[in-house]
Amino acid sequence: MTPRGPLTPDATRPSREPLTPAAVAVTAGVVMLVLVFDARVGSVLGMAAAAFFAARAGMWWLGATAAAWAAAFTAVLVFPGPYDSFAGPAAMPVLAAFVGCFLGGWAIGRKLESTRQTRRVHVASVGGAGSVGLAGSEKPAAVKRPLLVWPSERRLRLYLGGVLFVAFVSAVLRFRGTLPPVLASNPDVAREALSHRDNIYTGVLGQAWTLGLAVALLRTVAGEARHRWLYAALAVVFAGGAALGASKNAVLVGIVPALIAALSTRRPPGRKAPKVRPALAVTLIGGFAVLLVVILGGQRTLAGEGIFEDEFRARYGSNPALASVASLDLSLSSSTETFGRLWQQRDAVPHGHGAYSLKFAGRPGERLVGHTDMYLITSQLSMPYFMNTATFAAIPLLDFGPAGAAVYLLVVGLVVGLVDRRLQGSTGPAQHLARAFVVYYAAFGIYEFYVALQPFWLGLAPGLLALFLMGRPRRAG
Repeated sequence: MTPRGPLTPDATRPSREPLTPAAVAVTAGVVMLVLVFDARVGSVLGMAAAAFFAARAGMWWLGATAAAWAAAFTAVLVFPGPYDSFAGPAAMPVLAAFVGCFLGGWAIGRKLESTRQTRRVHVASVGGAGSVGLAGSEKPAAVKRPLLVWPSERRLRLYLGGVLFVAFVSAVLRFRGTLPPVLASNPDVAREALSHRDNIYTGVLGQAWTLGLAVALLRTVAGEARHRWLYAALAVVFAGGAALGASKNAVLVGIVPALIAALSTRRPPGRKAPKVRPALAVTLIGGFAVLLVVILGGQRTLAGEGIFEDEFRARYGSNPALASVASLDLSLSSSTETFGRLWQQRDAVPHGHGAYSLKFAGRPGERLVGHTDMYLITSQLSMPYFMNTATFAAIPLLDFGPAGAAVYLLVVGLVVGLVDRRLQGSTGPAQHLARAFVVYYAAFGIYEFYVALQPFWLGLAPGLLALFLMGRPRRAG
């Protein structure tokens, strides 16, 4: 009898019997029936079903992303807020269809990469070469998560020291002569003033805070016990730097990918068995981080100035707990609400033919494709509140129309699936963090299509490449 492997994220579990086609067909039939009578509730059930079947098939992060969308759609329907209107719930089935294209592409990409790996292993076995040792080329039926192989302590400390230096330089360049927004009496006003000074160069350099936080935290929770507290202290320093801009995402993007990578790998041998299961410990850390960000988000909105902030204070100012829940609802539902307004007026804005997708390139990109302002469009649609959330499907929709957006998101999902499956079995921390960043921003689609809007990956990619090169053994001679 084949032993049952541990229940771990992204681990294939061949011992579990797959659901019968009849069960899949019945579930799909129920979802379709609900869609006929109430398309909005059917959209929630469709995302929940996708999350269940993806997790059942071992595609845990795809399932988590589908579950996040189910939560976002539920927030639109259940929790009342100042930003709510009829447009968001009305357009929810349309957005669910776009999300379905993305998730479907993700599943196809994983399947294609898994098939390619199976063929490589088969060809290598037939040729007598044995297993192929490249990153991501493990046998698809393997249950064990990979064990990370870190650079030497000297190299890793040198690397993090260099990253900290770059991060410090980025802070000096960005905040010169001004108080960081996190320390300002009104963080939103300070962020708005700072945005007029920011450019692509400070944005790219500023990703050093995110990169350092992710590497130090991953080394703390998934590395050897030796010197663990040193890396934990470094993680706190990087987290403090990431929070200077008063952005919730700037902190989460350093924490969550590190936890995703930790859940996808094994603990090193020789490390004492913890009193709390590693997966539970990592989940608790992530949950605490999200809770803290939600609470701080609620307090930031209560301290802000503007029509929306005034109404938010009028509703939730006397109850900090309710304000935190309202802040979470705003993060989950505002993107869908904005998309609803955009969908109603989609014909009023001419297609950008790719210009909106290059927004991340900043002024250098504008010289090639012309000026675009995604946030200006969405803020006008959100009147009288001027919310600047850009929504997941807005950029492909404005660039290529409804049909083009569906193909666009299918292709993006395909790329995410290929990367997800390709790097799943790698042993390098750089590869696993790269995979985790891709997964994080795929799930971040419940808020906006961040990859096309911000140049963060232009800073993360070289940093991860440097970590990868530092982890390679030196050649003799």
